[in-house]
Amino acid sequence: MKNVAVLIHADAGQESRLQAALDLVRALHGHLIAIDVTAMPPIAEDPMIGPGTLAAHIAEELDVQDANRERVKARLTMEDAPWTLAECMGDVASCLASHTALTDLVVINTVFDGFPGGEMDGVVASMLRLNRPVLAVPRATRGVAMNGTALVAWDGSDEADAALRAAVPLLGLAREVRILSIDRGSLKHPPELAASYLSRHGVRPEIMVVPAEPGRIGQQILAQALKIEPSMIVMGGYGQSRLIETLFGGVTRDLLHHSPYPVFLAQ
Repeated sequence: MKNVAVLIHADAGQESRLQAALDLVRALHGHLIAIDVTAMPPIAEDPMIGPGTLAAHIAEELDVQDANRERVKARLTMEDAPWTLAECMGDVASCLASHTALTDLVVINTVFDGFPGGEMDGVVASMLRLNRPVLAVPRATRGVAMNGTALVAWDGSDEADAALRAAVPLLGLAREVRILSIDRGSLKHPPELAASYLSRHGVRPEIMVVPAEPGRIGQQILAQALKIEPSMIVMGGYGQSRLIETLFGGVTRDLLHHSPYPVFLAQ
C-alpha cells in the first residue's frame, strides 16, 4: 500500500482528509496523490436557474478552488512526503474514479459537510465497486495514529474478508488489533479464521465475541468502539445494496454517519 489518494476541495472536511492522508503516506513510505476537484454547484441541474446566475456560481467556485489549490500546493511543498497533484472538474465520484485507477487507498470524509452536490454514501459505494479501498475520516479528526489500536468489525462475510486483506499493511503498523464479532448465531467465516490469517502476516489480534442484542448491529459496533477508542475501524462495505441501506439502515451507513473514528472500507 504505497499510493494514497486524497480529495482536495475547499470544504469543511479538507483538513481532516489531508492530515490523515499525510500520516498514511509517512507511515507507509508511500506517495500522495492529491486530486483537486472543482465541483459543479447543484443549481447546474436546475432548469429554473438562468445562464447568467449559473455562470456566476461557476466563476465563484473556480476562484475559490484556484486559491485553495495554491494553498494546498504551498503546504505540501513544506511536508516531508512525496506528492503529485491532479485536477478535475465535475462530480466528486467521477473525478475520483478517473484519477484513482492505480491507487491503493482513497481518503475522503465520513460525511461531506458543505460539499457542493456532495453525497458521501454514493462516493463510497462508487469507490468500492471499483475495488478502491476507502479510509473515511470524520471532519473533527486531525491525523491517524498508525501505532494505535485497530478494531476489525468482523461478520464473516466476503466483504469482511476483502477488507481484512486490504488492511493488512495498516494493521501491521498498529500497536494492538482487536477483531470484534457481534454474534448472531452463525458466521460464514469465524473470527478465529481471520485471526489465523493475520497471524501469518505477523499480526497477533485479540478476538472479542459479543452476543448480539436487539437493534442495529452498526450501533452495537459503535458501542464497543467507544469503549476501546480505536484509531481506526476496519470493515467490509455495503454487504447489502446501498438502496436497502439507505431505506432501512445498515452497518456501513451507521458507521459512516456516526463513527467518531476513521473507518477503513473495502468490498
